[in-house]
Amino acid sequence: MKRIFNYLFAVLWLSAEGQAFRYAVFEHFTQASCGPCAAQNPGFQASIIDPNPHTVRHIAYHTSWPGVDPMYSENPAASNTRVNYYGITGVPTVVLQGNYKKGLPGIMTMDDVTHITSQSSPVKITVTDVDNGTTHDVTVRIKSVGTPPTGSFRLLNVIIERNIWYTTPPGTNGETYFPNVMRYILPTNSGTLITLPAQGSEAVYTYSYTEDPDWNMAEIGVVSFLQHATTKEILNAGSTFDEVQNALLAAPSDRAVDAPAGQTIAFPFSVGNGGDASEQFVLTVISDAPSDWSMSLLADGLPLSTPATLSLQAGEWKNLSLEVVPSATPAFANYEITVSSVDNPLAPSLKTTVHVVSGITDLIVNNAGTNGVTPGNASLWEADYINGLVYSNNTSFDAVLHPHVVTAWKHGSMQQVKHLYFNVGWTFPGLPEDMVTMLAEFLNAGGNVLISGQDVAWETFDNANSPYASANKQNFLKTYFKVNFSSDGNTSNNPLTANMNDLYTSVPSAPINAYYGSSYFYPDQLKLMTGGIPIFYYNNLTTKIAGIRAASGTYKTVFLGVGLEMIGTTNDRNNIIKTTHDWFHGLIGDEDWTHAFSAFQAFPQPAASVLRLQLPQSSGRLEAFDVFGRLIHHEELSTPTTLREWDISSWASGQYVVRFRNNDFQQSLLISVVR
Repeated sequence: MKRIFNYLFAVLWLSAEGQAFRYAVFEHFTQASCGPCAAQNPGFQASIIDPNPHTVRHIAYHTSWPGVDPMYSENPAASNTRVNYYGITGVPTVVLQGNYKKGLPGIMTMDDVTHITSQSSPVKITVTDVDNGTTHDVTVRIKSVGTPPTGSFRLLNVIIERNIWYTTPPGTNGETYFPNVMRYILPTNSGTLITLPAQGSEAVYTYSYTEDPDWNMAEIGVVSFLQHATTKEILNAGSTFDEVQNALLAAPSDRAVDAPAGQTIAFPFSVGNGGDASEQFVLTVISDAPSDWSMSLLADGLPLSTPATLSLQAGEWKNLSLEVVPSATPAFANYEITVSSVDNPLAPSLKTTVHVVSGITDLIVNNAGTNGVTPGNASLWEADYINGLVYSNNTSFDAVLHPHVVTAWKHGSMQQVKHLYFNVGWTFPGLPEDMVTMLAEFLNAGGNVLISGQDVAWETFDNANSPYASANKQNFLKTYFKVNFSSDGNTSNNPLTANMNDLYTSVPSAPINAYYGSSYFYPDQLKLMTGGIPIFYYNNLTTKIAGIRAASGTYKTVFLGVGLEMIGTTNDRNNIIKTTHDWFHGLIGDEDWTHAFSAFQAFPQPAASVLRLQLPQSSGRLEAFDVFGRLIHHEELSTPTTLREWDISSWASGQYVVRFRNNDFQQSLLISVVR
């Protein structure tokens, strides 16, 4: 029998706009006869579940396919309801926070956990389970410690068996250990539709259930979570095995600020004690700001050392302020504020991050996703972009993870930033929906954007096979980048060759390296939309487009179907970034390039035994490459003439690239040799 009591009352302990700790909720769809599940689940257990016992809540739903699974048979209706709710079509699949991320277990990362838990929540959920013998009473208390979001929410209370061991595999995939298996959902498989209590109020819901003889009651726990009825976002969770968590945090209202050098920026915030007794908390601040930037922490206007210990009575709040003064060193600086309990050391810490942007015109944005093959996120490859901007003589750039950029943009603190280089590499989702929204707004405001990554076009356009395909993302790439998708790449898409009638002739030909191993070689083959210009092909085939640029009167865009980290040599990658940088900054344009190209000519074409070259300048270096990017001839030039003659009688028939370069200039020509 279900019993529900819902009452609201004002609570005197709440005197500020607080935020509670937000648990990261992973809903995991798996099966005991699923081979890929056996391959991926242990890694997910080791990287996500085991390291985060106090911050992650994990629920495993066992599905009806692909084979036998007694855990599914225990409660097929509840499992089917959640499968249908999320549109799950294959296992293993993990859904994080209802709508934040969905995919294979291997793409979930600690950065995802940090992203969710650092956001905090205006609602705190406390769950207790009273054992009455064979029946149990579950009480769920929902406190609005801050202003709750509008709309309707569903409260789901999932009874899980935290650890299940079999002496022999219950299915055909060899797994014998299964964590956090869903046994029952209270009060129904779809939960209870509720409206959140007002700030300073509490709602209490009470349910009952009967023990099942197949359950190991020593392993039974209850996880309750609030899910938005429309967006599916999980606002917060609580469980019967949570540690006592009393810290409250009223985060700064402005979490990101633009600031010139020398200006003091203050981030006021408050820390509170939501418990029933006095408690000590430790406050720390860590930052990646340049060493010549200054930072200070104030409590009620007086300086505090960091870390600082705060002793707070029940219901007490302390007003604090983080003050930052940027120097002349440009940076996109991140400051992470953490509040931890001294008296309850296992309680999860509350965190919030604020950002100061100063002196930055160009920003490398690293995607926070991963791929399950290489560890970590796209920041692994940021050095290629850094090297390219240094090579471009740019001194006003920085690199940052994409969630920080989305936050900064939402707070209007990227007024100085005009050029973004989105480093996707091979990560998923390559185009997060929140990043797409931000980039579209950034471009409409006059910004310029490069996107580089393997499988970005595939994941966006392949509706049949990609879990990340969406009409919104497709429209974004078509509209702003003039990019559509032709096919997923393979080993024949190599090398990368420049459109010799456009800007990127400084990289006439470069091998595409199997950076992720030969099994994961997918250079996207693109389709050109009206208004786009092909900048790179695969293997000199104009039917195989590898890169596209586009421009309007407001913005410029560049899209590469491979990750920069996969391309050729450091010199090749530097030249790609430099050309992009110079075009974005208006240092080169179509007219400049056409003029330079007209001054660099080769004749006759095709050539048989002698090649004559008209050079754009008299001193520099001449180089010749075959179609695989191998250097076959070079010479240093220091003569008064801009004419040069080469004996090519020993060259085999085929196409070659001739490049002229010096400290000020680079240009390449595609030539043909016939016999």
